[in-house]
Parts: sequence; C-alpha cells; structure tokens
Amino acid sequence: MDFSYLLRKKNKINKKISSLNKIANAEKYWIPNTFENAPNYTFAGGDGSFNKKDYIDYCLYTIGTISYVNKVGETIEESIKYWDTDIILPYKYVSNRLRLYMLNMELKTALWNFINKNIDYYLFDGSLYSLLIQTHTYGAHPEYDNDDKHILDYYNEYCREIKNKIYNQLENNELSPIYDYNEDEKILLEQLEYIVLLTELLKKYGDKIVGISKTSKMNLYFESSNMPDISIFSNINGAGYSKPINLVDDGMYSINKNVAYALNNFKKFYPIKNLYYQFLRLENNSGMVNITSLCELDDKFFSSLKEISISGYPYILKKSHETVKITDKDMELCAKLLGIYKKTDREIIL
Repeated sequence: MDFSYLLRKKNKINKKISSLNKIANAEKYWIPNTFENAPNYTFAGGDGSFNKKDYIDYCLYTIGTISYVNKVGETIEESIKYWDTDIILPYKYVSNRLRLYMLNMELKTALWNFINKNIDYYLFDGSLYSLLIQTHTYGAHPEYDNDDKHILDYYNEYCREIKNKIYNQLENNELSPIYDYNEDEKILLEQLEYIVLLTELLKKYGDKIVGISKTSKMNLYFESSNMPDISIFSNINGAGYSKPINLVDDGMYSINKNVAYALNNFKKFYPIKNLYYQFLRLENNSGMVNITSLCELDDKFFSSLKEISISGYPYILKKSHETVKITDKDMELCAKLLGIYKKTDREIIL
C-alpha cells in the first residue's frame, strides 16, 4: 500500500469525520441522569455460542449456553449451563440451523431462570427486535410456506405438543433440541420450537425481559441522517438515556417500513403491543448501549442495572459471553475425544 497517498488525504478524511458530529441534534431526545438510589433488583442474564467442524459426510458441532444471577449488592453466581455436541448431516441450511439451535437453547435458559430463580429481570445479549424477526427468517423456507399451508398453520397444529416437550425438558434441566425426526420434518419442527419458545416467554414474562446490545445499525431517531442512531447518541457527553421509540406504533410505517413489516409478521403468532427502543449510557465515560424492552423502563431499572455493571455494561452478560465462547481449538479437542481423525472438507480439497 502507498502510505504517502494516505498522508496526503489525511486532512480531507478528518474533515469528513468532524462533519459527521454535526449531522443531527441528539440532545433533544436525551434525558441526563446519574442513576442513584438503586433498588435491590435481581437480574439474570446469559449468552450462547456454537462452533463446528465440517467433514464430507457430516458436520460435528458444539453448542453451549450459560447464565448468571446477580442481585444488587450481592456477588454474581452461576445459574445454569448446558452443552450439546453432536453431528448434523450436511443437508440443508446447516449454519442457520446451528444458529437456531443456539437461539433455542438461549430462550430455554431464560425460561429456566424464570421458573427456578426469583428474578426481577432477564437480560439478553442482543436486541429483542432481532429475536422477533428471526421468526420470519427461519420460518420462511418455501417448502413450508405455500398456498396450501402456511408456517402459521403448522404452528397452530404443533404448538401444544412442542410446548409440553419443552416444559418436560426444563423440569430435567435439559436444554438441547427436542426433535430427532427425518431431516425434512426436523427442519420444520426446530423452527416451530423457536416460535413457541419466544411466544411463551413474551406471554408469561414479557415485562421482565430486556435486550442489551453494544451495537446497532438502525436509524429511527434521525430520519435525515444515514448514520446509525447509536453513533449519533455516542457524541453526547455524560450519563443518561434517550426517550424511547415504540417500534409497534402505527407511525412506524412512515419511519421505517421494514421494521413495521417485520413486527406485523410476528403478530401472526403473538400480538405484541409495545416494543421500546432506546439508548443508554450508565456512566460518564462508558460506552453507549442499545436497550429494547416490551415495557417502558424507569430510573429504578437503570439505576439497578448500573450497580451490576462494569464500564457501563452488565457483568453477567460480559461473563456469559467470555465463558461460553467455543473456539476452533475446542472443536479440535472435541473431535479427538470422540476419536474422529478424519480430514475436514477443506483439508481434502487442499
């Protein structure tokens, strides 16, 4: 690379960066707050992970999930963890299916915590909006969405059976996929399992689940800007939070039709009335995070959240992410322990 060219362009690039900060006035949406006098809420939160090794005739995978509980003023404690290692045929949608397995285990982890732990809130590592639109992503394969029978029809047909199987699993602290049919049936049923899990969480504990994300690409506050909301709010100094936007509001069509369409699609399964979207900085020098919730959050929630956070981010989510991570070396060890010494598909090509 010609670095002399880069140095000649330095001033031009820096001027563009400086101009970005003047695109929008974020202060009109911002509520400063120091988040003092926190009540002793009890939080649980968790994360999941997966990795795989691809062989010619099958794929070896490991999926993990873990959660922790933290009451304000007390030490963090492990809640539940679960690992599942198995093989999957290199048939259809392997990467999407493994990601869905992981999401199902994360949702079961949340349900397990509500059933077995006395918690006020469960924190998801990520956006609740993302969880809701997954029902469209994974439920839209053409073989299960046609003129004769829609995915919603399958949901209505299998919902009770799937729900019973899930709760039987949770009684035994079991979080892995519940079905082992032929591949075509399994693809459909694991998608339905996700929808059943999510709707069950929303029906019973919707006002107690909160999504927290360090990143967000959405642009809903500042329609005239092409920049993500989080980058604009990050220019504000000090702790506080933004006025929430209700993504289910009728006016969302005029702001972002894609968001409105995605949420209306989910309403076929469960009629959510609110999904609040906002940004939060818990400490003066900490990073900005995106918050999503089904109910409006107040100062008590944010103040309690601050008490269980480090550098403005909940420690239970940070610890979950670090603990559940599955590396390539972990997968190599899994293969050795299982006595699998075959070459992977890449090694055969090389």
